[in-house]
Amino acid sequence: MNKVVKYIVGIILAAFFLWLSFSDVSFQELRKATRGMSWSWLIPFSMALTFSHYIRAERWRLLLGGTTLDAHRTTLFAGVMFGYLINIPFPRLGEISRPMYVAKQLGESNSKLVGTIVLERFIDVISMLIIMGLVAYFLLSDVDTLSRLFGVDLANSQVYSALFLNMWPLIILGIGLIFLGYFIFKRLSKTSHKSIWLFNIKEIIAQFVEGLLSIKKLQQPLLFVGYTALIWIGYIAMMYIPLWMFDLHLRFDLGWADAAILTVASAVALSIPSPGGIGSYHYFISYSLGILYMVPDPTGLAFATITHAATMAMVILIAPAALAIDKFLLLQREPTAPNV
Repeated sequence: MNKVVKYIVGIILAAFFLWLSFSDVSFQELRKATRGMSWSWLIPFSMALTFSHYIRAERWRLLLGGTTLDAHRTTLFAGVMFGYLINIPFPRLGEISRPMYVAKQLGESNSKLVGTIVLERFIDVISMLIIMGLVAYFLLSDVDTLSRLFGVDLANSQVYSALFLNMWPLIILGIGLIFLGYFIFKRLSKTSHKSIWLFNIKEIIAQFVEGLLSIKKLQQPLLFVGYTALIWIGYIAMMYIPLWMFDLHLRFDLGWADAAILTVASAVALSIPSPGGIGSYHYFISYSLGILYMVPDPTGLAFATITHAATMAMVILIAPAALAIDKFLLLQREPTAPNV
């Protein structure tokens, strides 16, 4: 029942953000905004998407190399794409579906692979925080952009100082919540062994921890860091290439730094549990283009709609193909029974 409620809430959120996005833009305006776009740029866009997902599978392979598991590249790539495919209708479920698929192909337990997924997500969060820090520095250095963002004249030093003084309580509250969460976690970890429902879960936890600790056994840490950087370069490229599709690089002088800002906006949008980021992605991207770069609403919404639709279409096309290829290769690898 709880899952049904979450799914209904996700649909409501998607509908709400779609309404926010499209309420002030007519279909004719949206169609006009896409009339002059270069559709040929969808080819390098699709290549950037496939590249980033393949590198994610390669990075996962390095993590699994720190455990006792050995998976083929095709299986891991199929698992990554399967996870993204499941995430479209069921947000967050793909994070569980991916290790379950690979574990089934390897004949291993889910717990060990889930541990590597948790570690991978932790690394993604750290990477995103670094990118957000760079984006924040970029924004803070541009007073005009900040003025449009907050709706006040930050060229006035008194307004600028007052704004950031008022942010300190929020920063302190955030730090306090982090420490509170850590304290609760420590308390639960000390008392959990007394709980009846954990009676037979010791082995599962051990396998989960083994997956988490796999980073200590990395044989190529620099390659792991390189893969992480390539993943984010691929994601940023997926925002940069559409700028050329709509000639925004010429009309509004947008480049790689701006694509990184839009990547952060898309990450925030996709953290909202609407199915496939529908609605939330459209709103955050179009709003960011409008408020930060003064891109007209129809153009910003067309940009968001095309990039989102292209991403979903590529996942829907690539995932089944990857699964079919992996199944075929798996059958090829299986030993045949000797003739009697």
